[in-house]
Order: sequence, then structure tokens, then C-alpha cells
Amino acid sequence: RSKNKVALQKEVGLAINPDTCVISMVSRLVEQKGIDLLVQVLQGFLAYTDCQFLVLGTGERYYETQLWEIASRYPGRMSAQILYNDPLARRIYAGSDLFLMPSRFEPCGISQMLAMRYGCIPIVRRTGGLVDTVSHHDPIKQTGTGYCFDRYEPLDFYTCMVRAWEGFRYQKEWRSLQQRAMSQDFSWEKSAREYINMYQYLVGLPAEVPQHVPQDNHLVVAS
Repeated sequence: RSKNKVALQKEVGLAINPDTCVISMVSRLVEQKGIDLLVQVLQGFLAYTDCQFLVLGTGERYYETQLWEIASRYPGRMSAQILYNDPLARRIYAGSDLFLMPSRFEPCGISQMLAMRYGCIPIVRRTGGLVDTVSHHDPIKQTGTGYCFDRYEPLDFYTCMVRAWEGFRYQKEWRSLQQRAMSQDFSWEKSAREYINMYQYLVGLPAEVPQHVPQDNHLVVAS
């Protein structure tokens, strides 16, 4: 992932530093996705931390302009890629450390699952499908797969981002968090197995034992 990060930094114009925490967002730039929260907290967050930030997407002109302006104030630390580019999105998942999804509402959401599969830790608001797919990291119990906040408020979002950035500095624990996130199974096979187990339970049969482990682990080595 360090090589992925350096390659990503070169591609989008961020300062080359594999030790810097890179935070990203790949999204439509609309209020539903929480972009209004982001533009309220981003400058303060960049001023307080040494993180780099990258956003990829298109949407409402107001938010596109706001992100461009912030990027112009933080050259080398902020990159606004106002376009649609799926191959770049995959490289962002592979090279970023944290992935933002502060959605106002989110019926399901796929990006958080993709990010976790690549070892990129999600920061999400607890809403809709994000509740079902991301659990809050507990540094004491060493449980959870990301960082979560509840209220749709700038301060809550900012606080969650700071906690995630602080967590990144403890690399041994961070590797464990990455491994938990990467090991999550969101496959249709798992969903089908859960349906089968439910039907077997209803008719009094024993639950089926999982027989399959996802085979695409070559995508997600955390190093």
C-alpha cells in the first residue's frame, strides 16, 4: 500500500510522502453524500493536521468550486479531481488510508465496502446501509472496521476525522484495524448462505457450515 500511496500522490499532485495520512472521498458532490459537511470542516482539519486530502467526483457547481478553492490554498496537500474516473477511483481506494462517507442518508452504499477490501478505513455517518456494513473501531477491545459518528453536524464529523487521524499514528493497531476491515465478507455467497440458514432454522434443520473463503485476496495485502 505504501507504493500505491506514492503512485497516487504523484498522479494527483500531492507531496510525495508515504508516511502521511491520505484521506479521500469518491462521491457525487451533492448534499445527500455529506459534501456540505466536508466543505465546512476541511480547511480547519487541514490546518490542524498534517494529512493530505483527495476528492474525486462531480456534482453541484457550488461544491465543485468550494473544493477547487480549498485545493488552491493547500497545494501539495489537497487535490480536487472534479471528474468521473473509475480506474482512478480504484487507485484511490488502494492508496488512501481513510475514506469519507458522511452521508445525510445512504440506502446501501458500496464505496465503503470497496474501500475496506483495499485496506482503506472508512469514516461514516451511522445511517442506512452504512450502519450494517461498518462498525466503530474500539482501540481498547481492538474491534470494529472503521470510524462512525451519529449526528449530521460539522463538529461530530470533524471530531470523528481527528480520532481516525490520531489512530493512524499507532501503526501496529492500525494494521490490525486494516486486517479486520479487509476480512469482511460482503459477497452474494454470504447473503445466500444466511438466507439458507434462516430457512433451515425455520424448518428445524441445522445451519449450513460455510465452505468458501473469498479468492480475491491478492487485491488487498496490507503492507
